[in-house]
Amino acid sequence: MKSTLQASLAAIFVLAACKGDGEVPPEAPQAVRVVAVREGPVVEGRSYLAEVASRRVVKVLAQVQGTIAALPVREGETAAEGAYLAHIAAPDTMARLERIRAELDRARRERDFVCDRLATDRVLFEAGDVSPEQLEASEKNCSSATLAVQAAEASERELLVVTARRSEKAPFDGVVLEHLVEPGQTVMPGTPLLVYGSAERELVMQVPSTDLAAGLGEADAVVFGGGRGTVSSVGAWAKGPGQLVEVRVAVDGDAALPPVGSTIDARLVLEEVANATAVPVEAVGEDEQGSYVLVVHGGKLERVPVQTGPREAGWVAVDPSLEPGSRVVVGQLDAVDIEREVLAVEVGS
Repeated sequence: MKSTLQASLAAIFVLAACKGDGEVPPEAPQAVRVVAVREGPVVEGRSYLAEVASRRVVKVLAQVQGTIAALPVREGETAAEGAYLAHIAAPDTMARLERIRAELDRARRERDFVCDRLATDRVLFEAGDVSPEQLEASEKNCSSATLAVQAAEASERELLVVTARRSEKAPFDGVVLEHLVEPGQTVMPGTPLLVYGSAERELVMQVPSTDLAAGLGEADAVVFGGGRGTVSSVGAWAKGPGQLVEVRVAVDGDAALPPVGSTIDARLVLEEVANATAVPVEAVGEDEQGSYVLVVHGGKLERVPVQTGPREAGWVAVDPSLEPGSRVVVGQLDAVDIEREVLAVEVGS
């Protein structure tokens, strides 16, 4: 047993001698986490909650006294210019119209009678059977009756205009934003009936005044899920404890927006690059030579100097651009040995 163990140890010593004294076994590759670069726009900005609003908003008012008979267009529904938005039952106005029409009918009959008599008196005056005084009286009666008819016709026209206003129409293509009355409710002239907005929409954001002081203002770009737009107006003063300023954004024509009253995330653009190579922020290292990224080529690393640009959601644009599909090391770059072979471990982006 002892002789067998001694023989085995001797064999091990012989093998070790064959490998050479002092030879170091090959070093294992270092494991690094890598992420593929992204290509496309990078937008850096401040995010806010924006409300979708109609660009033009008006209140439709009652023009006659009466009772709401119908509101044909429901809240949130669209309407074309000229479409009926509200009907008002105005029995008092209709009763006045009937009285005026009766008065007009009586005035016309009286005018016809006295003016026909004037025509007869003129014939008799030519024949010498009517005195000049009687002819003059007939002319005055006809003239007065004609004026009475004209006055009644003017009253009728005025009331017809009023009765036409019992039905309120859409002033332009748009959407009913809110009903301010209900069917059966009594209204007076000037009572607000509903809020109506144009089909053209915009975004309204409440922005802290400190952000505006940092240089944000009119003509700045805004991006959101459905497209982009431009700041069209900035409120003149800040409101509330948060000192918020109302900012309105004109939306590009082809932008897709949800219905009026919806809220969406929007960003005021500080800096953007349309076609950029972007890497995770933690893929950018700093040393005495400046900013850099470590690009993986097979099992080797290459240090690539870069200039950083705008940042978005944990990614940063770098210049110069990297090859599409390039993979960069992320995290603890200062602990990576650039001369040593690497084992790349893909991580989620």
